[in-house]
Amino acid sequence: MKINLDISDQYDDTEIIIRAPHLSGDIERMVAIMRMIDMQIAVNRDGETFLLDTDKILYVEGVERKTFVYTSGETYESELKLYEIEQELVQRDFLRISKQVIVNLRKIKSLKTDVNRKIRITLQNGEQIVVSRMYSDDLRRKLGLK
Repeated sequence: MKINLDISDQYDDTEIIIRAPHLSGDIERMVAIMRMIDMQIAVNRDGETFLLDTDKILYVEGVERKTFVYTSGETYESELKLYEIEQELVQRDFLRISKQVIVNLRKIKSLKTDVNRKIRITLQNGEQIVVSRMYSDDLRRKLGLK
């Protein structure tokens, strides 16, 4: 793989061109990561690819080697692994709350202490998610509650 950079003030905007003999999974992942830089991620539903604004995401969940992205009314699947999405979204007020879930902190409506130091989060759409004990202190710190 060759990487060429052409930096000049003659350009008004950043443009990325990928030239390849065929579309591969690696190229699809690179494009998905680049879209996340622009606060969008590529997600799939019913064989169609959508560019989803990260501010619409409630949470992201990893289930059986698949990554699902949830909004208030839709569920999508991502080609990226949970840790790959986490690396980008952590800069945008997302936090891992269990081994399987990353939540958008801006979409939390309320918190309730649960058994064994767990926390039950209610999201803006009414859905509830449990924060594991291992991540509950991180959540409290991030929200300024401890």
